[in-house]
Amino acid sequence: MKKRWTMLAPMLLALALLSGCLFRSPDDLYRQPEKSPGYEQLNAAIRAVRTGLETEFGVRVEDVTIMAGDNTASIQLQDLDGDSLRESAVTFFRVPGIEKPIKIYIFNQIDEEYVVTGVVEGEGSAIYAIDYAQINGEGRKELAVNWQISTGAYQLGVYTLDDVDLPSEGLEEEERLAAVRSMTRADLMGTERLLTRCSVAVDGSSGCRLLDMDRDSRIEVLVARMDAGGASSQVELYGWDDGAIASLGVTELSAGINALNRIRTNYLAGNHNQPALYVTSTLAEGGRVIDVVAYMNGTLTNVSMGSEGVSRELIQGYTDINPTDINSDMVAELPSPYQLPSYGESTSSNFWLIDWAQYDERGTRNHVVTTYHNVSDGWYLTIPESWRDQITISRNDQVTGRREVVISHWLGQEREPEPFLSIYRMASSRTTDLEEEGWTILREEENITYAARFHEDGWNSGLDEMDLLERFDTIKRSWYNE
Repeated sequence: MKKRWTMLAPMLLALALLSGCLFRSPDDLYRQPEKSPGYEQLNAAIRAVRTGLETEFGVRVEDVTIMAGDNTASIQLQDLDGDSLRESAVTFFRVPGIEKPIKIYIFNQIDEEYVVTGVVEGEGSAIYAIDYAQINGEGRKELAVNWQISTGAYQLGVYTLDDVDLPSEGLEEEERLAAVRSMTRADLMGTERLLTRCSVAVDGSSGCRLLDMDRDSRIEVLVARMDAGGASSQVELYGWDDGAIASLGVTELSAGINALNRIRTNYLAGNHNQPALYVTSTLAEGGRVIDVVAYMNGTLTNVSMGSEGVSRELIQGYTDINPTDINSDMVAELPSPYQLPSYGESTSSNFWLIDWAQYDERGTRNHVVTTYHNVSDGWYLTIPESWRDQITISRNDQVTGRREVVISHWLGQEREPEPFLSIYRMASSRTTDLEEEGWTILREEENITYAARFHEDGWNSGLDEMDLLERFDTIKRSWYNE
Protein backbone atom coordinates (compact mmCIF):
# COMPACT_ATOMS: atom_id res chain seq x y z
CA MET A 1 0.00 0.00 0.00
CA LYS A 2 2.83 2.38 0.87
CA LYS A 3 4.43 1.63 -2.51
CA ARG A 4 1.19 2.54 -4.32
CA TRP A 5 0.99 5.91 -2.49
CA THR A 6 4.62 6.58 -3.34
CA MET A 7 3.82 6.12 -7.03
CA LEU A 8 0.63 8.19 -6.88
CA ALA A 9 2.11 11.15 -5.01
CA PRO A 10 3.96 12.68 -8.00
CA MET A 11 0.85 12.26 -10.15
CA LEU A 12 -1.36 14.02 -7.60
CA LEU A 13 1.17 16.83 -7.28
CA ALA A 14 1.23 17.26 -11.05
CA LEU A 15 -2.57 17.41 -11.17
CA ALA A 16 -2.59 20.01 -8.43
CA LEU A 17 -0.13 22.14 -10.37
CA LEU A 18 -2.04 21.72 -13.61
CA SER A 19 -5.28 22.78 -11.96
CA GLY A 20 -3.73 26.17 -11.30
CA CYS A 21 -2.33 26.54 -14.84
CA LEU A 22 -4.69 24.86 -17.24
CA PHE A 23 -8.11 24.65 -15.64
CA ARG A 24 -9.07 28.31 -15.79
CA SER A 25 -12.46 29.94 -15.85
CA PRO A 26 -13.78 31.12 -19.24
CA ASP A 27 -13.27 34.76 -18.18
CA ASP A 28 -9.56 34.09 -17.60
CA LEU A 29 -9.14 32.32 -20.92
CA TYR A 30 -10.61 35.18 -22.97
CA ARG A 31 -8.95 38.03 -21.09
CA GLN A 32 -6.65 40.22 -23.20
CA PRO A 33 -2.91 39.96 -22.39
CA GLU A 34 -1.74 42.59 -19.93
CA LYS A 35 0.32 45.39 -21.45
CA SER A 36 3.50 46.55 -19.78
CA PRO A 37 3.49 49.91 -17.97
CA GLY A 38 6.12 51.18 -20.44
CA TYR A 39 3.80 50.41 -23.34
CA GLU A 40 0.97 52.40 -21.79
CA GLN A 41 3.25 55.31 -20.96
CA LEU A 42 4.65 55.45 -24.49
CA ASN A 43 1.17 55.37 -26.01
CA ALA A 44 0.06 58.12 -23.64
CA ALA A 45 3.00 60.27 -24.78
CA ILE A 46 2.20 59.62 -28.45
CA ARG A 47 -1.47 60.49 -27.90
CA ALA A 48 -0.44 63.73 -26.19
CA VAL A 49 1.71 64.72 -29.18
CA ARG A 50 -1.10 63.89 -31.62
CA THR A 51 -3.60 65.93 -29.60
CA GLY A 52 -1.17 68.84 -29.39
CA LEU A 53 -0.64 68.87 -33.16
CA GLU A 54 -4.39 68.72 -33.82
CA THR A 55 -4.96 71.62 -31.43
CA GLU A 56 -2.13 73.67 -32.94
CA PHE A 57 -3.08 73.23 -36.60
CA GLY A 58 -6.84 72.64 -36.32
CA VAL A 59 -6.86 69.49 -38.47
CA ARG A 60 -7.09 65.77 -37.89
CA VAL A 61 -3.58 64.29 -37.68
CA GLU A 62 -3.05 61.19 -39.83
CA ASP A 63 -0.82 58.17 -39.46
CA VAL A 64 2.07 57.76 -41.91
CA THR A 65 2.71 54.56 -43.86
CA ILE A 66 6.32 53.59 -44.50
CA MET A 67 6.24 51.80 -47.81
CA ALA A 68 9.48 49.80 -48.04
CA GLY A 69 12.75 48.87 -46.37
CA ASP A 70 13.62 47.18 -43.09
CA ASN A 71 11.85 49.72 -40.86
CA THR A 72 8.15 49.87 -41.67
CA ALA A 73 6.45 49.72 -38.24
CA SER A 74 4.36 52.68 -37.13
CA ILE A 75 6.28 52.72 -33.82
CA GLN A 76 9.95 51.73 -34.11
CA LEU A 77 12.27 50.94 -31.21
CA GLN A 78 15.78 52.02 -32.19
CA ASP A 79 19.25 52.13 -30.67
CA LEU A 80 20.17 55.69 -31.63
CA ASP A 81 23.00 56.19 -29.13
CA GLY A 82 24.89 53.04 -30.13
CA ASP A 83 24.89 51.30 -26.73
CA SER A 84 23.14 48.16 -28.12
CA LEU A 85 19.93 49.00 -26.21
CA ARG A 86 16.87 50.13 -28.13
CA GLU A 87 16.23 53.14 -25.93
CA SER A 88 14.42 55.37 -28.46
CA ALA A 89 10.90 55.05 -29.81
CA VAL A 90 10.27 56.64 -33.23
CA THR A 91 6.80 57.36 -34.57
CA PHE A 92 5.31 59.25 -37.51
CA PHE A 93 2.51 61.77 -38.07
CA ARG A 94 1.09 63.64 -41.05
CA VAL A 95 -0.53 67.06 -40.60
CA PRO A 96 -2.48 67.82 -43.81
CA GLY A 97 -2.41 71.23 -45.43
CA ILE A 98 0.81 72.63 -43.96
CA GLU A 99 4.37 73.06 -45.12
CA LYS A 100 6.45 69.99 -44.23
CA PRO A 101 3.40 67.95 -43.24
CA ILE A 102 5.22 64.74 -42.22
CA LYS A 103 6.66 64.83 -38.73
CA ILE A 104 8.89 62.21 -37.14
CA TYR A 105 9.00 62.20 -33.33
CA ILE A 106 11.68 60.51 -31.22
CA PHE A 107 10.81 59.57 -27.63
CA ASN A 108 13.06 58.55 -24.76
CA GLN A 109 12.20 57.43 -21.26
CA ILE A 110 13.27 59.64 -18.34
CA ASP A 111 12.19 58.77 -14.81
CA GLU A 112 9.64 56.24 -16.11
CA GLU A 113 8.04 58.83 -18.42
CA TYR A 114 8.40 59.05 -22.19
CA VAL A 115 9.28 62.51 -23.51
CA VAL A 116 10.12 63.90 -26.95
CA THR A 117 13.88 64.22 -27.49
CA GLY A 118 13.95 64.96 -31.22
CA VAL A 119 11.79 65.94 -34.21
CA VAL A 120 12.34 65.69 -37.96
CA GLU A 121 10.04 67.29 -40.55
CA GLY A 122 9.77 66.80 -44.29
CA GLU A 123 7.87 67.42 -47.48
CA GLY A 124 6.01 64.70 -49.31
CA SER A 125 2.95 62.54 -49.40
CA ALA A 126 4.55 59.56 -47.63
CA ILE A 127 7.79 58.10 -46.33
CA TYR A 128 9.11 55.54 -48.78
CA ALA A 129 11.83 54.21 -46.45
CA ILE A 130 13.79 55.21 -43.36
CA ASP A 131 17.14 54.08 -41.96
CA TYR A 132 19.31 55.00 -39.01
CA ALA A 133 23.12 55.15 -39.15
CA GLN A 134 26.17 56.76 -37.58
CA ILE A 135 27.27 59.07 -40.39
CA ASN A 136 29.17 61.85 -38.59
CA GLY A 137 30.97 59.49 -36.20
CA GLU A 138 29.60 60.87 -32.93
CA GLY A 139 26.43 61.48 -30.92
CA ARG A 140 23.13 59.96 -31.90
CA LYS A 141 22.66 58.16 -35.20
CA GLU A 142 21.44 60.17 -38.14
CA LEU A 143 18.06 59.55 -39.78
CA ALA A 144 18.10 58.92 -43.54
CA VAL A 145 14.57 59.43 -44.85
CA ASN A 146 13.46 58.66 -48.42
CA TRP A 147 10.54 61.04 -48.85
CA GLN A 148 7.97 60.23 -51.52
CA ILE A 149 7.17 63.65 -52.97
CA SER A 150 4.64 62.33 -55.48
CA THR A 151 4.16 59.18 -57.54
CA GLY A 152 7.56 58.31 -58.99
CA ALA A 153 9.34 61.31 -57.39
CA TYR A 154 11.58 60.85 -54.34
CA GLN A 155 14.05 62.82 -52.25
CA LEU A 156 16.58 61.59 -49.73
CA GLY A 157 16.96 63.67 -46.59
CA VAL A 158 19.61 63.07 -43.92
CA TYR A 159 19.03 64.61 -40.47
CA THR A 160 21.15 64.82 -37.34
CA LEU A 161 19.85 65.16 -33.78
CA ASP A 162 23.25 66.11 -32.39
CA ASP A 163 22.41 69.82 -32.49
CA VAL A 164 19.45 69.29 -30.14
CA ASP A 165 20.63 70.69 -26.79
CA LEU A 166 19.27 68.07 -24.38
CA PRO A 167 19.97 68.46 -20.64
CA SER A 168 23.05 66.69 -19.32
CA GLU A 169 22.64 63.14 -18.05
CA GLY A 170 24.54 64.27 -14.96
CA LEU A 171 21.43 66.03 -13.68
CA GLU A 172 18.92 64.38 -11.41
CA GLU A 173 16.18 62.65 -13.40
CA GLU A 174 13.52 65.03 -12.13
CA GLU A 175 15.59 68.03 -13.31
CA ARG A 176 16.25 66.43 -16.69
CA LEU A 177 12.56 65.61 -17.10
CA ALA A 178 11.49 69.15 -16.29
CA ALA A 179 14.10 70.59 -18.67
CA VAL A 180 13.02 68.37 -21.59
CA ARG A 181 9.35 69.08 -20.96
CA SER A 182 10.04 72.80 -21.31
CA MET A 183 11.63 72.45 -24.76
CA THR A 184 9.59 73.51 -27.78
CA ARG A 185 9.34 71.70 -31.13
CA ALA A 186 11.79 74.23 -32.54
CA ASP A 187 14.24 73.40 -29.73
CA LEU A 188 13.94 69.70 -30.54
CA MET A 189 14.19 70.04 -34.33
CA GLY A 190 16.85 67.94 -36.08
CA THR A 191 19.20 69.59 -38.56
CA GLU A 192 18.88 68.77 -42.24
CA ARG A 193 22.33 67.81 -43.53
CA LEU A 194 21.39 66.58 -47.01
CA LEU A 195 18.41 66.77 -49.35
CA THR A 196 18.82 65.34 -52.84
CA ARG A 197 16.83 63.59 -55.56
CA CYS A 198 16.93 59.79 -55.67
CA SER A 199 15.23 56.96 -57.54
CA VAL A 200 13.35 53.79 -56.63
CA ALA A 201 13.70 50.57 -58.61
CA VAL A 202 10.86 48.73 -60.34
CA ASP A 203 10.99 45.93 -57.75
CA GLY A 204 10.54 48.48 -54.96
CA SER A 205 14.13 48.55 -53.75
CA SER A 206 15.24 51.99 -52.62
CA GLY A 207 17.94 53.87 -54.50
CA CYS A 208 19.35 55.13 -51.20
CA ARG A 209 21.77 52.77 -49.42
CA LEU A 210 23.83 53.19 -46.25
CA LEU A 211 27.24 51.49 -46.35
CA ASP A 212 30.74 52.03 -44.99
CA MET A 213 32.13 52.29 -48.51
CA ASP A 214 35.61 53.54 -47.52
CA ARG A 215 35.79 51.31 -44.39
CA ASP A 216 36.57 54.19 -42.00
CA SER A 217 33.91 52.98 -39.47
CA ARG A 218 31.55 55.81 -40.48
CA ILE A 219 28.59 55.11 -42.73
CA GLU A 220 28.33 56.72 -46.16
CA VAL A 221 25.19 57.31 -48.24
CA LEU A 222 24.87 55.95 -51.79
CA VAL A 223 22.20 57.55 -53.97
CA ALA A 224 21.15 56.09 -57.34
CA ARG A 225 19.46 58.41 -59.84
CA MET A 226 17.97 57.45 -63.17
CA ASP A 227 17.92 59.97 -65.98
CA ALA A 228 14.53 59.72 -67.66
CA GLY A 229 16.20 60.49 -70.99
CA GLY A 230 18.62 57.60 -70.52
CA ALA A 231 21.70 59.75 -71.09
CA SER A 232 23.28 60.11 -67.66
CA SER A 233 22.04 57.85 -64.87
CA GLN A 234 24.46 57.82 -61.98
CA VAL A 235 25.34 56.85 -58.42
CA GLU A 236 26.62 59.52 -56.02
CA LEU A 237 28.40 58.92 -52.73
CA TYR A 238 27.93 61.24 -49.75
CA GLY A 239 29.85 61.14 -46.49
CA TRP A 240 31.07 63.20 -43.55
CA ASP A 241 33.81 65.61 -44.53
CA ASP A 242 35.08 68.65 -42.61
CA GLY A 243 32.01 68.99 -40.40
CA ALA A 244 29.37 68.44 -43.08
CA ILE A 245 27.86 65.80 -45.33
CA ALA A 246 29.46 66.33 -48.73
CA SER A 247 29.68 64.57 -52.08
CA LEU A 248 32.62 62.16 -52.10
CA GLY A 249 32.26 61.07 -55.70
CA VAL A 250 29.97 60.36 -58.63
CA THR A 251 30.09 57.53 -61.16
CA GLU A 252 27.99 56.92 -64.25
CA LEU A 253 25.71 53.95 -64.74
CA SER A 254 25.33 52.39 -68.18
CA ALA A 255 24.14 54.74 -70.92
CA GLY A 256 20.69 54.09 -72.38
CA ILE A 257 18.97 52.94 -69.17
CA ASN A 258 15.19 53.45 -69.18
CA ALA A 259 14.35 51.62 -65.92
CA LEU A 260 16.11 50.59 -62.73
CA ASN A 261 14.95 47.03 -62.03
CA ARG A 262 16.65 46.23 -58.72
CA ILE A 263 19.29 47.64 -56.41
CA ARG A 264 21.22 45.41 -54.00
CA THR A 265 24.27 45.72 -51.78
CA ASN A 266 26.95 43.05 -51.49
CA TYR A 267 30.75 42.81 -51.68
CA LEU A 268 33.65 42.43 -54.05
CA ALA A 269 35.76 39.28 -53.84
CA GLY A 270 38.87 39.55 -51.68
CA ASN A 271 40.05 39.65 -48.10
CA HIS A 272 38.70 43.05 -47.06
CA ASN A 273 34.90 42.73 -47.51
CA GLN A 274 34.81 45.73 -49.84
CA PRO A 275 31.14 46.82 -50.12
CA ALA A 276 29.61 47.25 -53.56
CA LEU A 277 26.32 48.32 -55.08
CA TYR A 278 24.76 46.06 -57.74
CA VAL A 279 22.29 47.91 -59.97
CA THR A 280 20.26 45.91 -62.52
CA SER A 281 18.57 48.00 -65.22
CA THR A 282 16.68 47.69 -68.49
CA LEU A 283 18.15 49.27 -71.60
CA ALA A 284 15.97 51.20 -74.03
CA GLU A 285 17.20 49.02 -76.90
CA GLY A 286 16.34 45.82 -75.01
CA GLY A 287 18.09 43.48 -72.64
CA ARG A 288 19.33 44.06 -69.13
CA VAL A 289 22.57 45.41 -67.78
CA ILE A 290 24.21 45.11 -64.34
CA ASP A 291 26.44 47.90 -63.04
CA VAL A 292 28.81 47.20 -60.13
CA VAL A 293 29.78 50.30 -58.12
CA ALA A 294 32.52 50.33 -55.46
CA TYR A 295 34.88 52.78 -53.73
CA MET A 296 38.39 51.94 -54.89
CA ASN A 297 41.64 53.84 -54.34
CA GLY A 298 39.74 56.85 -53.01
CA THR A 299 37.37 57.03 -56.00
CA LEU A 300 33.79 55.92 -56.55
CA THR A 301 34.07 53.61 -59.55
CA ASN A 302 31.82 51.57 -61.81
CA VAL A 303 34.12 48.56 -61.99
CA SER A 304 31.98 46.85 -64.62
CA MET A 305 31.93 49.75 -67.10
CA GLY A 306 32.95 48.92 -70.67
CA SER A 307 34.73 51.13 -73.18
CA GLU A 308 31.47 52.22 -74.89
CA GLY A 309 29.77 53.56 -71.77
CA VAL A 310 27.77 50.38 -71.06
CA SER A 311 28.58 47.76 -68.43
CA ARG A 312 30.26 44.57 -69.61
CA GLU A 313 27.52 42.71 -67.71
CA LEU A 314 24.97 42.80 -70.54
CA ILE A 315 22.22 40.16 -70.62
CA GLN A 316 20.39 39.56 -73.88
CA GLY A 317 17.69 37.00 -74.66
CA TYR A 318 17.60 35.28 -71.29
CA THR A 319 16.73 37.68 -68.48
CA ASP A 320 15.13 35.40 -65.85
CA ILE A 321 18.23 35.34 -63.65
CA ASN A 322 19.81 37.92 -61.38
CA PRO A 323 23.08 38.39 -59.44
CA THR A 324 23.43 35.38 -57.17
CA ASP A 325 25.88 34.07 -54.60
CA ILE A 326 26.02 30.83 -56.53
CA ASN A 327 29.05 29.36 -54.70
CA SER A 328 28.12 30.53 -51.17
CA ASP A 329 31.24 32.65 -50.67
CA MET A 330 29.22 35.73 -49.57
CA VAL A 331 30.09 37.55 -52.82
CA ALA A 332 27.57 38.06 -55.62
CA GLU A 333 28.25 36.38 -58.94
CA LEU A 334 26.94 37.95 -62.15
CA PRO A 335 25.21 35.85 -64.81
CA SER A 336 26.26 35.70 -68.46
CA PRO A 337 23.85 33.34 -70.27
CA TYR A 338 24.59 31.74 -73.62
CA GLN A 339 22.22 29.68 -75.72
CA LEU A 340 22.77 26.00 -76.39
CA PRO A 341 22.53 24.56 -79.93
CA SER A 342 19.44 22.65 -81.00
CA TYR A 343 18.91 19.75 -83.41
CA GLY A 344 16.19 19.43 -85.99
CA GLU A 345 14.10 21.96 -87.91
CA SER A 346 11.07 21.61 -85.62
CA THR A 347 13.03 22.24 -82.45
CA SER A 348 13.33 25.81 -81.25
CA SER A 349 15.92 25.83 -78.51
CA ASN A 350 15.36 27.96 -75.44
CA PHE A 351 17.95 26.26 -73.27
CA TRP A 352 20.82 28.24 -71.87
CA LEU A 353 23.92 27.73 -69.77
CA ILE A 354 25.02 30.53 -67.48
CA ASP A 355 28.62 31.54 -66.91
CA TRP A 356 28.97 33.19 -63.49
CA ALA A 357 31.69 35.75 -62.74
CA GLN A 358 32.55 38.09 -59.88
CA TYR A 359 34.62 41.24 -59.50
CA ASP A 360 37.44 41.42 -56.99
CA GLU A 361 38.86 44.33 -55.00
CA ARG A 362 41.19 45.26 -57.88
CA GLY A 363 38.24 45.51 -60.27
CA THR A 364 39.21 42.33 -62.11
CA ARG A 365 36.45 40.11 -63.51
CA ASN A 366 36.96 36.41 -62.75
CA HIS A 367 35.00 33.40 -64.02
CA VAL A 368 33.64 31.31 -61.14
CA VAL A 369 31.39 28.53 -62.41
CA THR A 370 28.91 27.50 -65.12
CA THR A 371 25.37 26.26 -64.42
CA TYR A 372 22.19 25.14 -66.07
CA HIS A 373 19.26 26.85 -64.32
CA ASN A 374 15.81 25.31 -64.63
CA VAL A 375 13.81 28.22 -63.21
CA SER A 376 10.37 26.72 -63.89
CA ASP A 377 11.20 23.51 -61.97
CA GLY A 378 13.22 25.27 -59.27
CA TRP A 379 16.63 23.60 -59.60
CA TYR A 380 20.07 24.08 -61.10
CA LEU A 381 23.10 21.94 -61.96
CA THR A 382 26.73 23.03 -61.86
CA ILE A 383 28.19 22.13 -65.24
CA PRO A 384 31.73 20.67 -65.57
CA GLU A 385 34.09 22.73 -67.73
CA SER A 386 34.66 19.61 -69.86
CA TRP A 387 31.01 19.83 -71.00
CA ARG A 388 31.51 23.22 -72.69
CA ASP A 389 30.48 23.01 -76.37
CA GLN A 390 29.69 19.31 -75.84
CA ILE A 391 26.03 19.26 -74.75
CA THR A 392 22.50 20.26 -75.67
CA ILE A 393 19.34 20.11 -73.55
CA SER A 394 15.71 19.22 -74.25
CA ARG A 395 12.51 18.46 -72.31
CA ASN A 396 10.25 15.44 -72.09
CA ASP A 397 7.05 16.06 -70.12
CA GLN A 398 4.95 13.28 -71.63
CA VAL A 399 4.51 11.39 -68.35
CA THR A 400 1.82 13.01 -66.21
CA GLY A 401 3.17 14.38 -62.94
CA ARG A 402 6.80 14.07 -64.04
CA ARG A 403 8.93 16.77 -65.64
CA GLU A 404 12.09 15.54 -67.34
CA VAL A 405 15.11 17.47 -68.58
CA VAL A 406 17.31 15.46 -70.98
CA ILE A 407 20.99 16.36 -71.31
CA SER A 408 22.55 15.01 -74.50
CA HIS A 409 25.99 14.83 -76.10
CA TRP A 410 26.10 17.32 -78.98
CA LEU A 411 27.40 15.75 -82.19
CA GLY A 412 26.85 18.67 -84.57
CA GLN A 413 23.97 19.86 -86.72
CA GLU A 414 24.04 16.78 -88.95
CA ARG A 415 23.78 14.08 -86.25
CA GLU A 416 21.12 13.48 -83.62
CA PRO A 417 22.36 14.21 -80.07
CA GLU A 418 22.85 11.21 -77.79
CA PRO A 419 21.06 11.45 -74.41
CA PHE A 420 23.26 10.55 -71.46
CA LEU A 421 21.54 12.07 -68.39
CA SER A 422 17.96 12.85 -67.34
CA ILE A 423 16.92 14.91 -64.32
CA TYR A 424 13.35 14.70 -63.05
CA ARG A 425 10.99 16.69 -60.88
CA MET A 426 7.99 14.68 -59.70
CA ALA A 427 5.50 14.22 -56.90
CA SER A 428 7.02 12.27 -54.01
CA SER A 429 4.20 9.70 -54.22
CA ARG A 430 5.66 8.46 -57.52
CA THR A 431 9.16 7.71 -56.21
CA THR A 432 8.64 4.48 -54.24
CA ASP A 433 10.63 2.19 -56.54
CA LEU A 434 13.10 4.68 -58.03
CA GLU A 435 16.18 3.58 -56.09
CA GLU A 436 15.50 -0.06 -56.93
CA GLU A 437 15.40 0.90 -60.63
CA GLY A 438 18.84 2.51 -60.43
CA TRP A 439 17.77 6.14 -60.18
CA THR A 440 19.52 8.60 -57.85
CA ILE A 441 17.40 10.66 -55.46
CA LEU A 442 18.93 14.14 -55.58
CA ARG A 443 16.66 16.02 -53.19
CA GLU A 444 13.30 15.64 -51.43
CA GLU A 445 11.41 18.77 -50.40
CA GLU A 446 7.89 18.58 -48.98
CA ASN A 447 5.87 16.76 -51.67
CA ILE A 448 8.45 17.10 -54.44
CA THR A 449 11.30 14.76 -55.32
CA TYR A 450 14.21 15.49 -57.67
CA ALA A 451 15.86 12.43 -59.19
CA ALA A 452 18.34 11.57 -61.95
CA ARG A 453 19.47 8.62 -64.02
CA PHE A 454 22.30 8.02 -66.48
CA HIS A 455 21.26 6.54 -69.84
CA GLU A 456 22.70 3.16 -70.79
CA ASP A 457 25.53 3.37 -73.32
CA GLY A 458 25.47 7.16 -73.06
CA TRP A 459 28.40 9.56 -73.43
CA ASN A 460 31.04 9.27 -70.70
CA SER A 461 30.38 12.62 -69.03
CA GLY A 462 32.98 12.18 -66.31
CA LEU A 463 30.34 12.30 -63.55
CA ASP A 464 28.90 9.62 -61.31
CA GLU A 465 26.01 9.61 -58.82
CA MET A 466 28.04 11.26 -56.05
CA ASP A 467 29.13 14.05 -58.40
CA LEU A 468 25.49 14.70 -59.30
CA LEU A 469 24.55 14.99 -55.63
CA GLU A 470 27.29 17.57 -55.11
CA ARG A 471 26.46 19.57 -58.23
CA PHE A 472 22.65 19.61 -57.91
CA ASP A 473 20.80 22.19 -55.83
CA THR A 474 17.42 23.90 -55.64
CA ILE A 475 16.96 27.58 -56.40
CA LYS A 476 16.48 29.54 -53.18
CA ARG A 477 15.05 32.97 -52.55
CA SER A 478 17.54 35.49 -51.18
CA TRP A 479 18.71 39.10 -51.48
CA TYR A 480 19.08 38.83 -55.25
CA ASN A 481 15.66 37.47 -56.20
CA GLU A 482 13.24 38.58 -53.52
